[in-house]
Amino acid sequence: MSKFMRVLMFIYSVFIAVLSIILLYAFIDDGIFADILSPLASLVTNPATKYGYVAILMVLLISAVFAISNIIMTGRLYRTKLRKTDIGSVDIGADAIESIALNSAKSAQAGIKSAKARVTSAKNGAIKVNISAVLYSNVEIPASMSKVQDKVKKDIERYTGIIVESVFVKVSKVEAIVARVEGR
Repeated sequence: MSKFMRVLMFIYSVFIAVLSIILLYAFIDDGIFADILSPLASLVTNPATKYGYVAILMVLLISAVFAISNIIMTGRLYRTKLRKTDIGSVDIGADAIESIALNSAKSAQAGIKSAKARVTSAKNGAIKVNISAVLYSNVEIPASMSKVQDKVKKDIERYTGIIVESVFVKVSKVEAIVARVEGR
């Protein structure tokens, strides 16, 4: 999920949570909104619709709290990964995992000129790695990128102990090899 979408979802969730708390307060003190929201007041005072009203508000409140906690946890999982040991815990930052992925991709001898890596969380404590690469023109893309995927997965799992669910490689550009001419 992109950062913009996470922020937008967080704002929406906070709005829904505050709205549902205000509406639950209206259920407790039905006279507070009588002038402003008279149709709502009739819903709250009518015994037939009273419990449906409370059920809908509770679903809204619970879903908003769940969405807020999910958004916060998703952001935290992106920043760090914790590995528990007998002595304590090891906190591995996303930047460190991305560096391992880049070093592995470049050392795979697959014709990568430059690359960028991004690590995101997956299910059950695993991670997903996305690599955007610029290749030289003399590279067999499918075979070389398969080699990169295998090396990145194995290296991250070996060095960090974190399971890699998937490695996506996007070839963003292919550049010609430029011969260098050195002067005498």
